[in-house]
This record gives sequence, structure tokens and C-alpha cells, in this order.
Amino acid sequence: MKKKLVIIIIFFGFAKIQAQDRITVAIGSNSTFIETYNKNSWSDEFTLTEAYRLGPTNLKTLKEGVKTSLKWIDLNDTHNKTFQKEVCRFKTTEKESFKFHGYVDQFATEMVMIFNGEVDGTFKIEIKPYNSFLVFITFTDVEMLKGFKDLLDGKSANNEVDDIFKK
Repeated sequence: MKKKLVIIIIFFGFAKIQAQDRITVAIGSNSTFIETYNKNSWSDEFTLTEAYRLGPTNLKTLKEGVKTSLKWIDLNDTHNKTFQKEVCRFKTTEKESFKFHGYVDQFATEMVMIFNGEVDGTFKIEIKPYNSFLVFITFTDVEMLKGFKDLLDGKSANNEVDDIFKK
């Protein structure tokens, strides 16, 4: 039986400096890989910064966390409160470690999604290793988060790419 691998790419173009310039999501039959890239200052090329594998259960948890965050964005915009809240936790494995060992719980990293709402209605959502200052992905724009949700749901940022895979 052939395994189907769909690669979906989204580019984030925005004025604010973020933790990543580009995010890719590759969805396979039993694994989803999320990779971040930064644009090189000396060329137009991108360099891989981090790559993680999520299993089906952890992918579901992340998707639910993104949906919850979208609801909280609307609430924060309405109520204009400053708060910080953990949205969800899920386990990932670094891509290279997964390729070498497969899934081993001792090599898994617990990730956390944190929502930070501000009194002016703005927000910041970070996905990072639990109890770490290092940030894997940062969202400060609702459209960026919606685009990420679409990627996790198997939709592309580019409708032409979706049409190719439908054929």
C-alpha cells in the first residue's frame, strides 16, 4: 500500500519581526511534520530552523488549540483584557530523531501553546517547548493563525496546489 504524502507550504509576509519567516506542514498517513524556516540575510534562500513530528493524537490536540485560540482572539477583541493562558499541551519529536529512532517517548518534547491577550485587543500566541524560553512558532495576526489552521487541516495557502493534488 502506497503512503500518500502531501506537502503544503505557506509564506508569511508581514512587517513585524517574527520567530519564523516561513512554515511548512507535511501531512502523511501517520505523521505530520511542521518545519520553520528563516530567510537568509545574504540571499533570497531560506534555512531550516526547526522541524518536529506530531502523531495523530497530538495533531488533534494542536488543531483544537488553534480553534480555541481563534475564539479567544474574538473574546479578547470584545473585552480588551490583559491575560496569559495556556491553550494546550502536546508532544512532538524532532524530525531527525524520529527518522532515526521512530517514536520513543523519552525523546519526545512536550510543547505548549500560550495565548497572550492585551488590553488594546492585540494578541500573541506562542508554541514552544514547555518550561523553555525558546519559541518554535509565534502568531500575532488572525490571518496567520487561520492560515496555519488550514495547513493543519490539509488545505494549502495556494488553491492551485490543492487543485493539483485533487487530480
